[in-house]
Amino acid sequence: MIAPAHWEAVQKGPVIFYHFQDPPWSDIPHGFLTRKGGVSAPPFAALNLSHSVGDDPAAVAENLRRAFTAIGLGAEEIVTAWLIHGNRVALVDTHHRGQILEGTDGLITAERGLALLMRFADCIPVLLADPALPAVGILHVGWRGLAAGILEAALETFERGLGCRPSALHAALGPGIGGCCYAVGLEVIETLRPRIGKALPLRRINGAWHLDLPEAVGLHLRHLGVPSVITAGVCTACHLEDWYSHRAEHGRTGRFGTWIRNP
Repeated sequence: MIAPAHWEAVQKGPVIFYHFQDPPWSDIPHGFLTRKGGVSAPPFAALNLSHSVGDDPAAVAENLRRAFTAIGLGAEEIVTAWLIHGNRVALVDTHHRGQILEGTDGLITAERGLALLMRFADCIPVLLADPALPAVGILHVGWRGLAAGILEAALETFERGLGCRPSALHAALGPGIGGCCYAVGLEVIETLRPRIGKALPLRRINGAWHLDLPEAVGLHLRHLGVPSVITAGVCTACHLEDWYSHRAEHGRTGRFGTWIRNP
């Protein structure tokens, strides 16, 4: 079982985010922005950072301004992506500053000072770091991405692109939908089994199979050779006061931001 980590809330103006305090994360700039502190109206209330969910573009622009101010970054310092639940991972550098990479669910950089940002609403935010290089990464991992091999693709990119073996990496999992709330059908289980095997964390609740997605991600990272894996241990569907949940809010909701910056 992947044990919950120690993290703390930080408030900057109206914006609230969390970050891990466990080593080495205490020395790596990163955070998980909550849904609090923005200007979007329901059902996107309040700090929705996505332009693709039907929110007012002016509200999203103000939310992004507030978020970037709170985390001390400018838009030109950040690389982000349009997510497709796939396995494409991009190794980015200073030439990608301010860009949005299409069809990409993983970003990795060894560029000092470069920040990576993605948006979430149930899928697992996975942060990766090699403090010695230093290099960092961020992954968007849902069941489709997990089945497609997003974790394997990320570790291969670290190793081939930067010479960083999985054993040198640390992983941190942010808020995502937990096994308490994530009922899945047999098609999901049958798609994941070839990748995860018998260790797929499932349990029956009220006659339905429930998948513990954070546990599946954490266990598979360890299986792939990443020795240090911590998790927030927070279910987005259980805590709608702080996080967006696509499942709990029936597909009509916003996206919270997660970022990491290479020190």
